[in-house]
Amino acid sequence: MTELVIRALADESEFALFDSITTLPTSGVGQRPRAFMELAADGEYRPAWVWIAQQGEKVVARAAFRAPQREQHPWSLDYLDFDTVENGTAVLEAAYSALVTADYHSPMGPRPQYHLLVPADWRTRPDARAEADARIQAAERAGLTFHVERLNLQWIPEYGLPPRSTRLTFTPVTDEQVLVDLVAQVVTGSLDAEDQAELRRKPAEAVAADLVAMIGDMPGGRARWRLAHDAAGELVGLVMPTRADRFATIGYIGVDHRHRGHGYAYDLLAEAVHIFAAEGEPLIFDNTDVGNHPMAATFERIGYRVTGRRILMV
Repeated sequence: MTELVIRALADESEFALFDSITTLPTSGVGQRPRAFMELAADGEYRPAWVWIAQQGEKVVARAAFRAPQREQHPWSLDYLDFDTVENGTAVLEAAYSALVTADYHSPMGPRPQYHLLVPADWRTRPDARAEADARIQAAERAGLTFHVERLNLQWIPEYGLPPRSTRLTFTPVTDEQVLVDLVAQVVTGSLDAEDQAELRRKPAEAVAADLVAMIGDMPGGRARWRLAHDAAGELVGLVMPTRADRFATIGYIGVDHRHRGHGYAYDLLAEAVHIFAAEGEPLIFDNTDVGNHPMAATFERIGYRVTGRRILMV
């Protein structure tokens, strides 16, 4: 058998070689809204972060990592395809060994997270289950572990606007320290797996400061961020509408743990949707942990629809 050669791409001219793999899922597992070549043409991927395994001239496995263009290290593994689990494991081991250097840093964790997109019904469809399980197995053999499964959700104007809150008053963020202090109260007791993981690594105040800084660096800026006060003037929550590179999204949303139990998350999310709608946004894309039942229910009440799921491994 021809020797397996694993390497990063030499330059942009090899993106087509990466995309020449023929052993792709047919069930919707790993399927993204835009084709790889379109994303590559927009500068989403860097050759040094895009890896292939070849036997002769044939690409038998591939892995592609990405991060916002200003970042020095990859944040996520977006593509993982292969002919055999063994070859998938091999390309991952080589890529992670090369990319996770001593100075590696990312707000996502100690190494790039694997984002495996799956259909919403992947667990009950044999074809999707098999293709997802193969990728999970390859990732596990390469040393990654399951982190969380999330619902992918979207809202478009055709779904209709939710009623706007009449019990909360919303104001722009003018004092970042007030926001950081509030986020620290929100992450305390949060059901979000990412928040919980961060709290195991550092104090709530540091988690909050890092989160605000990360969302503030997103393309959407900070102008849409809102603080929410109840009728008594108490600061009860926040919502941070923003933009990723190609769509509107909620950077963070939360209720102070001392004011939970009133359904304020609905009011916060509705306000964000109205802000985006007033700007003419055609799509809001968000996600929440499958296990975060209150937030999932809030998205559903607002009118969001589930478009699939996302399995995160790290």
